[in-house]
Amino acid sequence: MGTSDSYNGPGDTTHLVPDWAQPDRSDDHCGTSDHHNSEVEKPRDRTAHTQPQALTWRAAKTSLSRYASGKSGRAGLIRAGKAYVRAKGGAKRAASSVVSGKSTARSLGGFLSATARGGITQGLNVIGLSHLIGKDVDTVFAGIVNAIADNGENFDKSVARQAIEDALLTFYKRCSEDQNFDSLEHLAPHQIKEAIEEFVSSYIYRSWLQELGKCIERKTVSEYEAIRLEIEVKTYIRDLVNLKLDERSSLSIDWSGDEGQKIIDYVFEEAYSLIEEGKE
Repeated sequence: MGTSDSYNGPGDTTHLVPDWAQPDRSDDHCGTSDHHNSEVEKPRDRTAHTQPQALTWRAAKTSLSRYASGKSGRAGLIRAGKAYVRAKGGAKRAASSVVSGKSTARSLGGFLSATARGGITQGLNVIGLSHLIGKDVDTVFAGIVNAIADNGENFDKSVARQAIEDALLTFYKRCSEDQNFDSLEHLAPHQIKEAIEEFVSSYIYRSWLQELGKCIERKTVSEYEAIRLEIEVKTYIRDLVNLKLDERSSLSIDWSGDEGQKIIDYVFEEAYSLIEEGKE
């Protein structure tokens, strides 16, 4: 599913240009989120764990497997989400582990707000890509991703890079069809909000499926079920992510400063909290 080793879902079709980031495929087994985010290990909040860690991850895997095979309906998706966040130590700990995801989201906000104010030229200048002004669409978008996303091979950075592709895909398609950047020259404030929401939701759903998807036996879930799982999980997460920004604030926010950091911290924690609560 997407970029998970277990499935070949629609996620692989979202690459904007051929040389964009590939996911880290070095880990082919199920583990805890701390394993994937070793660079940001923190003391465990033992109050968040009512079961040994291995058991909470097993429960999360089982819940997702049952939903993927069509055995539990929408309620099963909600239960799977709750189990997943619990396995990560609860919403606060899950959100605190998102390091590259948060920094990439803020960089995306900075680039898009600069572009909205001064067009693609100003946007490229802000992220240090003035040398790409006048280049073709594929070259420019590949450069944007390389400039915004953290470089590296760990899980967090890999997922953040894929989520950037998802967030920029709509912009890329429009520019590619026209072979110009006119659609970015007239970027509306609400498009910034929507792009950041797309990034955050994509980051969370890709993390969820990649951390647990490899633990679902290929023989128990068909390719159709895997694709359905990817679409439904993404839709579920997308519906939960909502940045409380008005159209003016998305342009005036200092995304690289404290304000931008607080907004991104909040939206990740809020999203994980809503998944953990699992209200229908």
